[in-house]
Amino acid sequence: MTPTFRMQGILMLTTAYAALAFGIDRVSAQSTNGASSLPAVTVDAPMQRQIAPRAPRHVRQAATGRPRAGARSSQVAQTPRPIPPQPLQNPTTILRGNGPINGYVAGRSLAGTKTDTPLLETPQAISVVGRDQIRDQNAQSVVEALRYTAGVAANANPNDGRFETLRIRGFEPVIYLDGMQLPYGTGLFARPKVDPFMLERVEVLKGPSSSLYGQIAPGGLVNLVSLLPPSTPIRTVEFQANTFGRGQAAFDVGGPVGPSGEFLYRVTGLVHAGGTQVDHVDDFRGVISPSFTWKPNADTTLTVLGSFQRDDTGVEIQFLPAYGTLYPNPYGKIPINKFVGDSNFDHYGRTQYWAGYQLEHRVNDALTLRQNLRYASLDTNIKAVIGQGGLAANMYTLNRFAFRVPEKATAFTLDNQAEARFNTGPLTHTALFGLDYRHSTGSFKQYFGPAPSINIFNTVYSQPITLPPLTTFTEQVQDQLGLHAQDQIAFDRWRLTLSGRHDWVSTETRNYLSATTPKLNQSDSAFSGRVGLNYVFDFGLSPYVAYARSFQPTLAVTTTGPSRPTTGEQIEAGVKYQPVGTNVMLTAAVFDITQQNILTPNPSGIPGAPQVQTGEARSKGVELEAMASLTEGLKLIASYTYTDTKVTKSNTAAQLGKQLIITPRNQAALWADYTFQDGAARGLSLGAGVRYTGKSYGDAANTMRIPDYALVDAALRYDLANLSPTLKGATIAINAQNIFNRPYVATCQSLSACFYGAGRVVTASLRMTW
Repeated sequence: MTPTFRMQGILMLTTAYAALAFGIDRVSAQSTNGASSLPAVTVDAPMQRQIAPRAPRHVRQAATGRPRAGARSSQVAQTPRPIPPQPLQNPTTILRGNGPINGYVAGRSLAGTKTDTPLLETPQAISVVGRDQIRDQNAQSVVEALRYTAGVAANANPNDGRFETLRIRGFEPVIYLDGMQLPYGTGLFARPKVDPFMLERVEVLKGPSSSLYGQIAPGGLVNLVSLLPPSTPIRTVEFQANTFGRGQAAFDVGGPVGPSGEFLYRVTGLVHAGGTQVDHVDDFRGVISPSFTWKPNADTTLTVLGSFQRDDTGVEIQFLPAYGTLYPNPYGKIPINKFVGDSNFDHYGRTQYWAGYQLEHRVNDALTLRQNLRYASLDTNIKAVIGQGGLAANMYTLNRFAFRVPEKATAFTLDNQAEARFNTGPLTHTALFGLDYRHSTGSFKQYFGPAPSINIFNTVYSQPITLPPLTTFTEQVQDQLGLHAQDQIAFDRWRLTLSGRHDWVSTETRNYLSATTPKLNQSDSAFSGRVGLNYVFDFGLSPYVAYARSFQPTLAVTTTGPSRPTTGEQIEAGVKYQPVGTNVMLTAAVFDITQQNILTPNPSGIPGAPQVQTGEARSKGVELEAMASLTEGLKLIASYTYTDTKVTKSNTAAQLGKQLIITPRNQAALWADYTFQDGAARGLSLGAGVRYTGKSYGDAANTMRIPDYALVDAALRYDLANLSPTLKGATIAINAQNIFNRPYVATCQSLSACFYGAGRVVTASLRMTW
């Protein structure tokens, strides 16, 4: 199947899909009596939860007097049928799996099944960080938002403004937005970075997930959820300033347009500029994200949303020598704010934008159609002088290199879904059928060469930098087509989830500087599956067990031709506990992951010989997590992670049996936030947290051992309405990260590439809502 033919087929399917959705809606509207509106969503307590269809169409139409679009005004009004009583809503639940979270505890998510499913009924570990937690902890990046999350290593390069550096269960994830992957370049620098102020939630789906999402690492994925237009007005303005001299202004406004509620909007924006932890490195960001929702009737919702972001910054991540950071240096310790580049040759720019829509149409009580579409683009350009040449024998002369990398990436993504709810005897089904398509492009150029050395302890800047020569120039085009099906089967308190997907991936890579392999065409296909079983007790306890597989293409030439995809498989067992009537979620999971077909050197030892795919890695461990938002004003987060990783097969003897990089065996975190409810301190909130990261290794041979460390964060907020009613909606806050300013090495890739972690930064903010 050629990419052109495949694209034509997808576009034809898209047109037919949209026409079907609106066509069915028009016929339905013309043949239905009475009135209709979007119903309120009520979620059962755990003892009452069952996968069941929503209220019948005539009940939803009777709940309001707003007529359906296209309905005949001359029709005689019908006497509405009585609406059956609804069960009480559990405080831990939310209206939708991609909507706002009440406090810190999410009850539902779309990430694990692509359907609006309670977390208790999802046979996979999922962690959700909501907007309240992001705000309370003043997270300035996705990495910072996930610092207290079980199973995630988020401290490898916390100062890297270029992209998010994360590991889930030992493997590097990719970033998704609203269930669709964001663009990634063929090199290293064109990667997405989304400001958390623009997000409703950050979700971590742990373990192999190719049965729903296609090509993905076996550790899982990070799914970001966009802010959507609200049905009630919101108006928020926020101002911040921190001890690095960076100021920020942000706003978030939205609500209905007109009294009918048919049209909703939201516009969120942010600008920040100022200093960073590293001397001579400043940071600027400007981003705006508009969205608009049209609800022509109770059964159809169309949301158009987009974002534009521009980043202009220096390169905050510094390549420092191990001697003076990780190891002692006779001339002393290199300070954490040390800049080893050159201000005249130091810049990172990123233009990032996307636009698309989310369309949902409820055909009837049993069938719902959805289509999500997005075009996204990344354009990055970095130039810098780095100290990757290492220290000279005198232990103070740092040898440096200069490089420049312009890189671009685009992605067109289309995701079609049909969800059917029906019964077969005593079994209740939520079936999902999907067809998705992704067309991505990438362009990568690298200019690399030597730069003047410096005395790292007595540095003279502004030396002449020679423009380096072009060393790499590649372009890539990839098409992925995926067909998947899923059935969530409910029998009494049992929940069986069956998922299967087949993917076809074609990749064309051009190397414009290679005389031997100027063009590489590669076609891959793979089937991925998942089977999981839950038992949901009526008091909110849900043990589960699951098996899942994943695949991820690797682009290389091996002894047998183009490389095969790496594959992953996992066995996971766990328990989730959400006590009825409380806003608490307790989870525990054990897992065992094996990744196969990893590239490893040719055993012949001949220089330049093609690699072979006999490598294998394993990751197994335990994850414990507790999230609570208690009615007395207390919010809690606690997590512990044990991750035992190992290279089990490799032709590199130094790597065999070694631990995977930047994945500590032990991690733990605790956060508490309390708001006084009465007395003179009413409206005062105090928060504090501690994060422990165990020892890890920065290189594959485990020669660079990174010591463990513990960091303390703190927060203070005050609701000014307690001083005067005229200040209602105004809140001041102070957040301190690494409050004791403990210096630590986050990771080291080699003796010439060590990276400091984030030092103390204190941020003051004023937020006003009305």
